Amino acid sequence: MSLDISYQGVSLVEEDILQKVIEQLNKDLMLSGLEYEFAIDSEKNAFIRALLHWIETTLSENEDVLFNFLYRVDVDQNCIYSKDALPQENLLRLILNRELQKVVLKRQYSSGTSY
Repeated sequence: MSLDISYQGVSLVEEDILQKVIEQLNKDLMLSGLEYEFAIDSEKNAFIRALLHWIETTLSENEDVLFNFLYRVDVDQNCIYSKDALPQENLLRLILNRELQKVVLKRQYSSGTSY
């Protein structure tokens, strides 16, 4: 599965951006009390497959854990269900979009420039 996720012209295909998104995701997992970590040096498609697998597993085993994590990440739960895709695929997009937004905004405000 290949996703074109971007925010303010910044895309996951940029290697340093992907690494920062994975770091942010790992931080949010830790802050949510979850003992799961994605490899920082993952290739984009491998990372997306791993994240989708984690979402599917967590959704089937304990959806409360997943919803607590979504709250931490600040994903709107009303956007999860869509006619266009399966819930886990929507979650994947929503999580990646939100984590990318955090990375871009953090970088933008720390450098004082806009993209």
